[in-house]
Amino acid sequence: MSADGLGLDPVDLAVMSSRLDGVVREMENTVLRTARSSVVGLSKDFSCSIVSAGDELLASAEGLPVHVYGSGLLAQAMRRFHPEFAEGDAYLHNDPYTGNTHPADHSILAPVFVDGAHLFTAVVKAHQADIGNSIATTYMPTAVDVYAEGALIFPCVKIQQNYADVDDIIRMCRVRIRVPEIWYGDYLAMVAAVRVAERRLKDFVAKFGVERTRAFVAAWLDYAEGRTREAIAELPAGRIVMKGAFDPFPGAEDGIPVKVVMDVDPAAGKITVDLTDNPDCIPGGLNLSEASSRNAAIMGVLITLNSRADAPAVRVPLNEGAFRCFDVKLRENCVVGIPRHPHSCSMATGGPSATIAALECTAFAEAADGLGAGQPPYGGPPYIAVVSGEDPQAGPYVTQLFCGTAGGPGTAETDGWLSYVAIAAGGLLYRDSIEVDEQKYPILITTSRVRPDSEGAGRRRGAPGNLCEYGPLRGRMQVFYSLEAVVNPSVGVRGGGTAQVPSAYVAAANGAIEEHPETVGAINLAPGQRIGSRSAGGGGYGNPLLREPERVLADVQEGYVTIERAYDVYGVVMTGDPARFETLAVDEAATSARRLSLQT
Repeated sequence: MSADGLGLDPVDLAVMSSRLDGVVREMENTVLRTARSSVVGLSKDFSCSIVSAGDELLASAEGLPVHVYGSGLLAQAMRRFHPEFAEGDAYLHNDPYTGNTHPADHSILAPVFVDGAHLFTAVVKAHQADIGNSIATTYMPTAVDVYAEGALIFPCVKIQQNYADVDDIIRMCRVRIRVPEIWYGDYLAMVAAVRVAERRLKDFVAKFGVERTRAFVAAWLDYAEGRTREAIAELPAGRIVMKGAFDPFPGAEDGIPVKVVMDVDPAAGKITVDLTDNPDCIPGGLNLSEASSRNAAIMGVLITLNSRADAPAVRVPLNEGAFRCFDVKLRENCVVGIPRHPHSCSMATGGPSATIAALECTAFAEAADGLGAGQPPYGGPPYIAVVSGEDPQAGPYVTQLFCGTAGGPGTAETDGWLSYVAIAAGGLLYRDSIEVDEQKYPILITTSRVRPDSEGAGRRRGAPGNLCEYGPLRGRMQVFYSLEAVVNPSVGVRGGGTAQVPSAYVAAANGAIEEHPETVGAINLAPGQRIGSRSAGGGGYGNPLLREPERVLADVQEGYVTIERAYDVYGVVMTGDPARFETLAVDEAATSARRLSLQT
């Protein structure tokens, strides 16, 4: 029996934490099956979580890291702005200056009461198809401030009272958002999810009791803290300083230097991440919100702690107890810190936040073999663009496509994940169904396939990128995207190679190709034209000459790597007919000689 006399033991913690995880998964299924936009209902660009009465993240299931790590900040805003919140209330929050990530992420929060006591807060955060920006995209890197964005900002406003909608807020959204019915459908899905959570959490408390529930919350967070300290104890001690750079962008024509300082104290089970020695906020949309800065700092560390190949399960539970072991130092008016209004945070879930997390992963990799990862792909090339237009048959549309992918980085033990997309999402975003996209929108997706030789080579290689082409079937289409990591590409670690950079082009009806090297793309397409997206792969881990020849053979057979690259970079010589993959084999003697020549 535990010291508190309530009889909580490890089995209780496992059962009760799994029960909460199940509640979050039911929330996720509710949103996924009832959302109206493809951004939410196909791509799964949303997250659900449960927060304690003390504003501490308890459970997040398959929530995207960039969304759920900051759930406690959202709950704090609810308490700050509505100290008298009550049962039946729900709040809409997308304010990047008071705990949200960026304006495109609408969050719905609902406090959960049992016998008049506030015990939990249910949270759903979902990226919207449109938020009323001055142009039809939710990402505006060129916005000099929040006014230039034009988005409706809701600093945790009450949108339901006594379980009924506050019509004033609903009408504001309907008037300003380009696809109001799409927005309202997603809103209903989010509200349904928090109400499902409310019922299930009441059942949870009915089964275990109020006092036992409170004891569980404290014990579960303490358990996570203990597990995190154990994992940190295995890391090398010392200070790690990593410097990187974000590509030149409007408002930051010389690029943005990014510096991460980490102090690892294994004895104390503590990691300090200092982001204060970075530039001030810029007149552009790349400034991070406080939530995005903290999430990024925590993200890279947790990826490292949870990537042990010999661990039978996730070592560090993803809740606020683990976060107690991380001291994230930020400063106000810093591009990767705490923004001051009205600096724009339109791109805060990507941009330099991805650079921070990636630098942490590469820092750990360079500190000790077996840790960390190469750098991930960055940016929003056309395969992940926001597209809009006027369908002559169905009217206006706006959505973000996920009709391709980008390759993840290699780690010490594993090759990169083919459908990784972005480090901020932790590989959890779904890829759109091409058939459903083509049914919902006047769009024709003609190509989506692996981009050979785009991976960062390594003993464990990064995954290759993607080649995607699409265009309007009816009416004109506008495509908004951004190319990142062109000047500063995704590098490998410990001898691993650098990935190919992303690029974009437009294909005319006659097949002529026009390259579009501009960093921020805004392309108008007519029927018959197609936009092409060459996405990046991930950086490699370790010397590619140490990669097992049979793995290289499999890569060639799968179309990830060409025979020429296998010879030039991996030092593997093939025999057989290149046109028939099943005939290919490794010439072991010639491979040994080739690798010896490359080493010398």
